[in-house]
Amino acid sequence: MKGGEGDEERLAREAVATIRAWAEKRKGAAGGGSLPRLTIKFCGGCNPAIERRRLARIIREDLAGLARWVPAEEEVHLLLIISGCLTACADRPEVKERAAEYLIIAGLTVFFIQRNEGKGQW
Repeated sequence: MKGGEGDEERLAREAVATIRAWAEKRKGAAGGGSLPRLTIKFCGGCNPAIERRRLARIIREDLAGLARWVPAEEEVHLLLIISGCLTACADRPEVKERAAEYLIIAGLTVFFIQRNEGKGQW
């Protein structure tokens, strides 16, 4: 079953607010500098409660000028893991190890940004 009208917008607002706060904190700690590099990893989409691609588009548009979107193969500062349901099948160690920090969106829930202890600070 798909989420109700506005679920993607609500999730995007919450995710963008979290990412903006994260970017400001990092910007102050790093003394300014270049834009943070972000990428998105999607689940397989077998049972989505949300329109994952729509959610990602809204987030990308809302963060225009505040982040640099790069392919997953590049080194990234923040990885957005977007799973369509609470199973969160894209939330796996081998996925999370690609970035210094990650934010998980699973179904109708946005989780806080978590630090990947195996990666260095940027």
